Amino acid sequence: MTKNKIKDTIEFIGLSYKKEMTKVVLISALLLMVTLVLFLVTKNLIVPIIIGIGDLVLTYFLLSRYNDKKKSLLKNRENELISLISYFDVYIRNNNNVYQSFNLLIPYCSNWMKEKIEDLLTEIDKDKSVQPFVNFADQFTSISIHSLMLSIYQMVDQGENSEQLTHFNLLFDEISKTRNREMIEQKQKSLSNMSTFPLAGAGLITISLTISILSILGDLVNVI
Repeated sequence: MTKNKIKDTIEFIGLSYKKEMTKVVLISALLLMVTLVLFLVTKNLIVPIIIGIGDLVLTYFLLSRYNDKKKSLLKNRENELISLISYFDVYIRNNNNVYQSFNLLIPYCSNWMKEKIEDLLTEIDKDKSVQPFVNFADQFTSISIHSLMLSIYQMVDQGENSEQLTHFNLLFDEISKTRNREMIEQKQKSLSNMSTFPLAGAGLITISLTISILSILGDLVNVI
């Protein structure tokens, strides 16, 4: 990732770019100092090389985790909205209009979602077009959310009649099924990744031992 992209990602998840970069630089600098000390003490390049590679891997991991947190945050927001829409559906069925139904969702929202829904309602007061719903949907990356918000707007534009409700319910049911399927797949992937960690660790240990043995044998040959 480029510097600007890393900065945008860190700030998106609510962290300080300066503080996070300071942590990464300090950790990397500490490992480099350890590498230098080991080389000066042992005069052997093998261990410093291993630590140096580990430093690069660790730095990559530290930087990539911000993007992982961003993806997780976006997914959590999407999941929250889908959960809230189930309440929205109940309110609509109980003869509340779209504006009232969104307003009734606010007590169940996270701070972020509450702010976005309040912004939506404020925009609806000023603009009766589809634009407020598009602006709200733009806060999410899923195309399904955009389709869902357009379906909700149609209920505003054409009324909460049976046809519009049926279209909305079919779309929402499909999105809910997709979300449940993704959650199952994500859980399976997480379990699969956990099973690969011991193998990766064993592989690194084997490589380290092999390099160390070759280094020892090389020293013995030189002595002989």
